[in-house]
Amino acid sequence: MRFIIDADLPRSLKKTIESHNHECFDVRDLGLHTDEEILEYAKKNELIVVTRDLGFGNMVEYPIKENIGLIIFRLPYHFTSAKITSILNEFLKSIDTKLLIKSLIVIELERYRIRKY
Repeated sequence: MRFIIDADLPRSLKKTIESHNHECFDVRDLGLHTDEEILEYAKKNELIVVTRDLGFGNMVEYPIKENIGLIIFRLPYHFTSAKITSILNEFLKSIDTKLLIKSLIVIELERYRIRKY
């Protein structure tokens, strides 16, 4: 799988994703700034977007149909980088990553929801 991390999440997520043998990019390293730029890049490169930006949920129907996925974290904003990284690590351990393609995943406290497209 291939992922792209939005700027509203810790950079440490990149190492966590890569530790599960996936390829990962960070929007800050690619010079992507707007949600539209990120989605276009994700669509072009078949990436799963990882973000805290709930606005992505309103923009994804067309890109998800184009073979990308979206993971949205709905966690308290006071959570530390270490806590968010730990939650993502546990999520990646528990799921068949093939389910992430063409899916909208919402990760919340102690659970996640998946909507397939």
